[in-house]
Amino acid sequence: MYRNNEELIAANHRDHNFVLNHGALGDAICSLPAIAYARQNRHRNVTMRVWCSAHQMELFGHLLAPYGEFEMKDIKGFPGKAADRKAMGFGPLSHNAPFYDTHTRNSVHMVDYAYNFLIDRGCDNQHERSYPTAAPVGAPFIESMPYVAFQIGHTSENKAFRAEVMRPIIEWVIERGLKPVLLGTTVNHTKIRDDDGVLIPLAIVNEIHKLPISLMEQCIDLRDKTTLMEARRVLGHAACVVGIDGGLIHLAGTTDAPIIYGLTTTLPRHRYIPRHGDPFYKIRYVGPRDLECAGCQSNWTLTYFDFRQCAYGDNKCTYQMHPDDFIAGMQDLGL
Repeated sequence: MYRNNEELIAANHRDHNFVLNHGALGDAICSLPAIAYARQNRHRNVTMRVWCSAHQMELFGHLLAPYGEFEMKDIKGFPGKAADRKAMGFGPLSHNAPFYDTHTRNSVHMVDYAYNFLIDRGCDNQHERSYPTAAPVGAPFIESMPYVAFQIGHTSENKAFRAEVMRPIIEWVIERGLKPVLLGTTVNHTKIRDDDGVLIPLAIVNEIHKLPISLMEQCIDLRDKTTLMEARRVLGHAACVVGIDGGLIHLAGTTDAPIIYGLTTTLPRHRYIPRHGDPFYKIRYVGPRDLECAGCQSNWTLTYFDFRQCAYGDNKCTYQMHPDDFIAGMQDLGL
């Protein structure tokens, strides 16, 4: 609210708490454009706190720093009751998601979803939607070696990067004189509630063990060997980043690296990565071939369904990703 070009700040709105209330890296990154917008469009005297998982604090603080001043907080210390927040002198809060099972987010871009829940507004243009790319990537994590980074490991079978799809892509990368770098984790930080309401970590699905040992010996395996900040350095200096929808693909979206982005349960119009105001900036989208149910989450409206599970039980979309489409995307981006 403005009058005479001066913002009105109510006494109980001199600070605000943004709560990124689960550990999913991709979802949290999609929330950052709204938080950056809020900082750039609110009075500098308004204190903004970002509550997130402890292992994400350094990364998110780094990504948001170019957009203004924030306090980064460990979500484990967040006072959930309004009376406790008042006693601690904290102002209002907004979550980046509603309560579990409140409604679906199938046909809404996750950045728009975050704008709605975090700051109660819609995006006017693609620049407002764009991932935060202004933070420096830092020095190369891998010295003097052109490489392609592969996201390995996913939180559901219907987003798995199948070995039969991955192998020809890795072989093509090697033939081009590039080093395949495997990036990811075997220990998942993302937690969901089970039927009893208990938070449990999602299992990591990957098929890297199905690749020939001779091929693995030609790769650099950095799984579980980087922090998120270091992973961003690896991604940011890659000749290309290749993978199926997951946190590291979205982390690559905070850099200028070329990306081949595979999508199975969602469609690009609902999960594109906008950078510098352009959803096609150095990125190519790949989906399953000839499969009616591909993009099921995007096409299934007004119905709640756990899209970590395949409605048909066969996860066919992951097997109908074609390596030639990933390779064509890399060629199109200049590799």
